[in-house]
Amino acid sequence: MQPRPIRRQEAVEVYRNAYGSLYDDAVVSPGGKPGRYLRWKWSNPGVVIVPRWADTVALVPSFRYPIGDLSWEFPRGGWEPDESVEQAAARELKEETGLTATATRRLGVLYADTGLIESPIEVVEAQVENPASGERSPEAMESVAEPAWFGSAELCAAFADQRVRCAITIAAAALARPR
Repeated sequence: MQPRPIRRQEAVEVYRNAYGSLYDDAVVSPGGKPGRYLRWKWSNPGVVIVPRWADTVALVPSFRYPIGDLSWEFPRGGWEPDESVEQAAARELKEETGLTATATRRLGVLYADTGLIESPIEVVEAQVENPASGERSPEAMESVAEPAWFGSAELCAAFADQRVRCAITIAAAALARPR
C-alpha cells in the first residue's frame, strides 16, 4: 500500500536572507486534515567535499554556532549558478582548507535533514595535491585549524567514539567508501 503524500496548499515564506528561505507551508495530511509544515530551502545547492590524499581523507575542525562546539567535518558549502558542481567543490575545498583539487568525482546526492531541509547536497570526492607541499591559507571564518588526515580505521574510530558527529560528513563518508 502506497502512503498518500502530504500536499502543499500554499507556500508561506516567513523569513529570507542571502542564504535561503524559511517556509511555514499550509498543507493537507494524507487523511485530509489541514496543518502546517516547516521547511528550509537554501539559496544555492549544496556540495560536500571528501578530500583524498593517498589512503587518507581530511576532516576540518569547524566551530558550529548552532551547537556551540567544534565539529570535525568534510568541507562543504554552496555552489554558485555559474559554476559546475565540480568547480564549486574545488572552490569550497580551497576556501576552507587551502588544499588544491587535482581531480574530482561525483559520488551522489544526499539530504541533510529530510524532515526540514528541501535542498539536495552533492557529494564530490577530490584528489588533492600533497598536503605537505606548499603553503595554504584557508579563509579565517571557515576552519579553526589545519585539516587532519584519517585513514580508514582512524575514521571508523572517530565515528565510533563520536569525535565526528556531523550527519552530512558521516553520510558522505558512506558514499565515499571504496566500492
